[in-house]
Amino acid sequence: MKKFITFFILFILILIICNMSFAKANMQIISDKSVIEKDEEINISINIDNTEIAALTLEIYSDNTKLEYISGPENSNNASNRILYTWISEKGENVEKLSIENFKFKALENGIANIAVIGEFYNSNGDKVNIDTSSLELKIGRDENKAVEISTQNITPDNTNLSILRLNHEGISPEFNKDIKEYYFVTNDKIEKLDITAVPENPDATVTITGNNNLKIGENVIEIKVESQDRTKTSSYKINLTKTSNLETANANLETLAVREASLEPEFDNNITQYKLEIPNEVDKIDVLAIPQRENAKVRVSGSGEMQIGNNKIEIDVTAENGTTHKKYEILVHRRNAEEEQKNKEEEKVQAERLTAILQEEQSSETSIPNSKTKNIAPLIFLITIAISVIIAIYFKKKIKNNKK
Repeated sequence: MKKFITFFILFILILIICNMSFAKANMQIISDKSVIEKDEEINISINIDNTEIAALTLEIYSDNTKLEYISGPENSNNASNRILYTWISEKGENVEKLSIENFKFKALENGIANIAVIGEFYNSNGDKVNIDTSSLELKIGRDENKAVEISTQNITPDNTNLSILRLNHEGISPEFNKDIKEYYFVTNDKIEKLDITAVPENPDATVTITGNNNLKIGENVIEIKVESQDRTKTSSYKINLTKTSNLETANANLETLAVREASLEPEFDNNITQYKLEIPNEVDKIDVLAIPQRENAKVRVSGSGEMQIGNNKIEIDVTAENGTTHKKYEILVHRRNAEEEQKNKEEEKVQAERLTAILQEEQSSETSIPNSKTKNIAPLIFLITIAISVIIAIYFKKKIKNNKK
């Protein structure tokens, strides 16, 4: 019986030790408020437990259209919407739990805002410790109906959008937009791995990242696949990465992109790859001017032939001097149909009439100003004239009296 009890106790101890050994390291982002109003400030803390670390570097990303970073604890700084924080154990010893507090943000706009944290963690022996990325979703705005509407839109079971896509190096082009699926990145030949933070709008969607390890010289394709919560839809974001020892020959940017007698929306910027354009019904072909930044880069324009009524797409493919780096720009052209053309002409006529009325009103007000001044001055001139006449009359009357004497 004693042997059985001893064996049972040893068995329980082994289970406890195993559970402690295999407990998964955990990182959580905690906010002091679950729902905040516009212009209200919040404090964020980052808690790490079930691990042994002696040093770390954190990168904190937030939606800068919804949140403004105000301040943070010591050893933190903000660079290009990325907050960096470093910590080293004072005695160089491992700690099992760590709480980093007082990251302060201000709410800018109503809606759903996301905060994501990635990092590098090391124990006292200098070995790297793996801890998963953490993210937090915040609701801004106490209008319950609006908050629920936005939240429901973002977390529908078939949602496959990303809310945050960040790299641990700057230079991704274009800037992230959940509706843009293709990106470009050029890096030097020293980088072996690219750390990527990809946070889905629906927290229960599954994100899989492939191609970001063991980067080879030349062209690499990184895929971020998002599978919906209900497993009915998938969406893929792609990063075309070039690893090279000569960054200049890997330049596939355009210096100029323009359309004759038309304006792109938005205005051209080599870091923006998608544009819109609307043309009149009578225009069936447009001329595209695309000039690369590097003289020896090659440009190919396709789809600029006959413009169909409705939507058309023009693609501008740029191949860098190295022959491997590519970048694609798109112009979505809408050619108005007869009904849209008529409506557009009517709107232009109304705008022209409004402009004419405004100009006439301005001219009329300018003309009326001197007239009003003249009307105000007229009584004063009349009084001065009478006064002068009276003075002259008195003068001559006195002179006549003096002559009689």
